[in-house]
Amino acid sequence: MKNIKAIVAGQFIFLFMVAFFVFMAVVSPQFRTHYNLFNLWLDAVITGILGIGMTFVITTAGIDLSVASNLVFSAMIGAILMSRGQGVLLAFLVMLAVGLGFGLFNGVMVARLKMVPFIVTLGTLSLGRGLAMLSTRAKSVYGFPEIVTRIGSGEIGFFPVAGLIMAFLYVVAWYVLNRTVFGRSVYLVGSNPRAARLSGIDVERVKSLVYLVSGLCAAIAAFIQMGRLNAAKPNMLYGLELDVVSAVVLGGTSLFGGKGNILGTLWGTMVIVLIRNAMVLFGVSVYYHQVVKGLVILAAVLIDILRSGVLKKR
Repeated sequence: MKNIKAIVAGQFIFLFMVAFFVFMAVVSPQFRTHYNLFNLWLDAVITGILGIGMTFVITTAGIDLSVASNLVFSAMIGAILMSRGQGVLLAFLVMLAVGLGFGLFNGVMVARLKMVPFIVTLGTLSLGRGLAMLSTRAKSVYGFPEIVTRIGSGEIGFFPVAGLIMAFLYVVAWYVLNRTVFGRSVYLVGSNPRAARLSGIDVERVKSLVYLVSGLCAAIAAFIQMGRLNAAKPNMLYGLELDVVSAVVLGGTSLFGGKGNILGTLWGTMVIVLIRNAMVLFGVSVYYHQVVKGLVILAAVLIDILRSGVLKKR
């Protein structure tokens, strides 16, 4: 009986996702359409990819509130290059450099200068948005080569190309976090930095690297987002970082560090996307969407507190 309870507790978010999916499939014929299911998966891609990097960061007891701003700034730089006739490959490589540079800056500030992750990334959140606005004087950039739009919104059979890319990234991230020395170091640094240092782990290096992973994910997501919209807009994806944090925490990664769940992040992302999709299909007023979003964030934090036993310790 205890084993069954442990399994249910460990897979709660997955079971909830499946139950909610079945419920929607039964009560809403529109939900079952190919068009809706395709877009459901596509809608999960950006949050899901950013969630990979966020999982690494939060597992070390950090946080990266600048992921969406990093994405937008990287997208604007890539869009400017393509609009000036530069090749897609060059633009993508520059976007990767921008995303990694952003992540490196966060990592150095947090790991080397011992600054609070929340404050650092809150600052770079604003910095990234400001740079994105300045890069084009707040104007959007439209029209990219066909390969970009195919990656962002194309499909292979039933499956969106972007969704397949996300699935591949999750496989890689799961392997890195659960089957490599670096992954084990991430867990140990998050649970007990002092013990990690005594065991020979370079704590500052690990903390810096997880922000690099977050920056890499932001750059990849930026390229896909450009393809989805066939545009880069400096004001896009406001508030997305909160969805990303919610998805990661709902999935079982603890805000207190030491516990990370890559697959859980995927399930948490799908729950958020399913809830958003359900509100649209049921015709819920857009004014209630922010209310529900706030409740989901509060629920995620409460679940994490209960799961971590913080209240019992007090």
